Amino acid sequence: MYLVRLLRQVSEGLIRIERIALIFLVASVAVFVLMNVGFRLFNVTIASADELAILSMTLAGFVGASLMLRARTDPAVQIVYEIASEPIVRGLRMLVSTLAAAFGLILLWLNWRWFNLPELIAAGFDVSTFEMSTFNFLYTETTPVLGLPYFWFFLVMPWFALTLSIHALANLAEDLRLIEPRHLAQEFSQTGD
Repeated sequence: MYLVRLLRQVSEGLIRIERIALIFLVASVAVFVLMNVGFRLFNVTIASADELAILSMTLAGFVGASLMLRARTDPAVQIVYEIASEPIVRGLRMLVSTLAAAFGLILLWLNWRWFNLPELIAAGFDVSTFEMSTFNFLYTETTPVLGLPYFWFFLVMPWFALTLSIHALANLAEDLRLIEPRHLAQEFSQTGD
């Protein structure tokens, strides 16, 4: 039971971090888009603002998807939940939680392979040696306009895989009645976030 409570505490901590990050990212999208709209009134286009808006929206999508899964506001066939009996609904939720946890863990493993830290360390953190031995150009790809390393933006993928796995396992623990369910969807709608 200690591990289940620890899992829930970790999930709760991640929720707080993700909510703040999501607010910041969505606000960034709004600022960059409105800034560019304002400048276009004067026939000035800021390509970097477009690129930053796109990157912020992409990051917000991953962070928001993880939060939605934990709050159980992810897409579902709601009519099935409304007409099915409680045991069937509980079984479906357990199935969704199990599949989401499996997907998150597989994605975490794929990210481990993609970032390939053991090979990067073996190359002495020499990116050109790493690229020649693995044909993995992750660490040198740059954004088209700003020339920022994509690597920093790609870090959302292992973060998403980790948080998705933890949130799905926390949901599964609730489904198995190992811990009291938390109704995050209601909390989110009441706070206006």
